[in-house]
Parts: sequence; C-alpha cells; structure tokens
Amino acid sequence: MDILKALILDDIIDFLDFWFHHFPQRVIRNFFDQIYFWDKNLKVKANLRNLTKPLYGDYTIIGYLIAFPYRVIRIFIGILAYFLIFIFYLIFLLAWLFLPIFLLGYGILFSK
Repeated sequence: MDILKALILDDIIDFLDFWFHHFPQRVIRNFFDQIYFWDKNLKVKANLRNLTKPLYGDYTIIGYLIAFPYRVIRIFIGILAYFLIFIFYLIFLLAWLFLPIFLLGYGILFSK
C-alpha cells in the first residue's frame, strides 16, 4: 500500500511540475521565438537603429522627408503587433495556470 501511495504522489508531483513549470517555460520560449520571427519581417529593431537615416541611401531632402514617417509608422505597427502577441500569450498562460484551480473549485462547489 505504501508503494502505491508513493507512486501516486510521484505522479502528482510530476504532473504539477509539468503543469506549472515545464509547459509555461515552453510557452515563454515560444513567445520569444515568435517575437524573433516577427522582428525578421517587421524590422522594428533595424528601423529604430536607422530612424534618422534616409531610405536606400537617398540623402536628398525628399529622402529624409519620406524615410522618417515611413520608419515611424513601421515601428508603430511592429510594436502594436508585439503587444498583441504579448496579450495573446499572457491570456493563454494565465488561463493555463488558473485552469486547475478553477476546475478544483468548480468541482468542490458543484459536486453532489
């Protein structure tokens, strides 16, 4: 009987370790991978670095006048995309973490 209790306790500990440690760690790693992927397409970091430089090496007044608003708009769209990705991952992670607590409370309150 003690062996059975030890096996069940070990399984519960493994489940809790997976649910509250390993899976959230994977989700956070996936979040940063998504940010890296989107940064390759949106180029927010590069646009921030080159904010005052003209596009395509066009050092005329028109090149400067076109480049600055274009880069600001791209930076704004990129930061907005990062924010939406962050909100999605935050909601998913919080739902994942509070799901067992909600289910346990629901089972205790509404069990007959």
